[in-house]
Amino acid sequence: MKFINLVAFILILFGLGSPPLQAQQETCLTQLEDENLMMKSKREGLFREPLPRSHSTFSYNTEQAYSDYLTAAYLEISSENPRATLPCPVYTDTYKQLVAQGSRPANATVADLISPFELTQKQSRKAVLLIHGLTDSPFTYHDLAQVYYQQGYTVRTLLLPGHGTAPGALKEINANDWNKASTYAIERTLKDFDQVILGGYSTGAAMIIDYLTQGPVDKHIIGAMLFSPATEPHNKNGWLAKWVDAIPFINWIDKDADLDFAKYESFPFNAASASYEAMKRISLDKLKHRSLPDVAFFSTFSDVDTTIDNQVTFKLLAKLHNPKTHKNSQLNRLVYYGDDKNIPNSFPADYPIISDDCDTEDCKNIQGMSHIGIVNKPSNPHYGRTARYRNCGSYLDDDTLYKACKYQPEIVIGERTAENLAKYKPFARLTFNPYFDKLSLHITDFIKDVERASEQ
Repeated sequence: MKFINLVAFILILFGLGSPPLQAQQETCLTQLEDENLMMKSKREGLFREPLPRSHSTFSYNTEQAYSDYLTAAYLEISSENPRATLPCPVYTDTYKQLVAQGSRPANATVADLISPFELTQKQSRKAVLLIHGLTDSPFTYHDLAQVYYQQGYTVRTLLLPGHGTAPGALKEINANDWNKASTYAIERTLKDFDQVILGGYSTGAAMIIDYLTQGPVDKHIIGAMLFSPATEPHNKNGWLAKWVDAIPFINWIDKDADLDFAKYESFPFNAASASYEAMKRISLDKLKHRSLPDVAFFSTFSDVDTTIDNQVTFKLLAKLHNPKTHKNSQLNRLVYYGDDKNIPNSFPADYPIISDDCDTEDCKNIQGMSHIGIVNKPSNPHYGRTARYRNCGSYLDDDTLYKACKYQPEIVIGERTAENLAKYKPFARLTFNPYFDKLSLHITDFIKDVERASEQ
């Protein structure tokens, strides 16, 4: 992996990579501060489409080494992302560790931060594979990766097809593409390690549930961890997306500035269609005809999540929970951010639910845990409490509120419920988890429990 940056340099040298957009002193952070660039990109879509492909895609053959996959993904991002080579001084603990391991350069670019990575434990035969969500990138896991690594796990991440370059790439993919990549990553990791935990955020969680319910589960998989799992959207018209997408020249649900280096902000209809298909595969109707896995599930979500209908999530978790026939179901647990009155009466009484109290400054003045905040800690240098990035997609049709949300010194943050948007102006969607330290402890406890169970 030490040669990755050299490969990127060669691409640029021969005109195949993405050149710096402006002067060298510009970074992914100074772009966020440039109001003129922000509004121009929002209007004109400067970073909405990927650059033309200049190489073949990875085949996802499980005989191919994961290191080959990581190199191929980095090359794809380096050649197709319009901002790939832009300096991006966002130094998480995971990035610093990748530098120390020789797989990233000391001075980070956008490509270095969003490419899939592997934190290697040289003396360990256990690994966790982490799959990100729709519009995200492996940067999603820079904080959680440390939790697993500290428990002795090699940490692998996957880049779902259509991600890591520009939102327009999502116009060319489908749920089968995500399934193929996820299956490769899971089965390649099972080839390489004796003990495996699967972790998925949002759409990534749907990929994991789909895989685990397709047939016999490999005995080396000791647990599955679902963060804001994508089960069913609040918007029940998702099935319409593919038909709207078929209309000529109607491609986008949302058009944003796309200056978040780690996550797409614009959103095409085809992405909604693919996401709908991914969730449909793990619907309760589909699971009726599948064998349920004897795997312990750790889940966490918010009751005010405005992306996913978590009443459906409760039903899915209940479906996967049967301690009488599946001994590992006894290890299931849910970290729940919400009001107990919203837990359905039908949810299994023997299913442990953890609700943390707020006792730090980071928890105060938060108006609900958001779908996108759960995986990031408050000190995250890009998404944390004092970071420069703000999620202001609620105001795409109101430039005045959009700019106020981006640049006003003090604003209210939380989940973008109708009530919050009406009460607070401007209002930004929460991009970090104020309970992250406690979540880390719960993850650690779960890992210890599933490891003990696997040894019996």
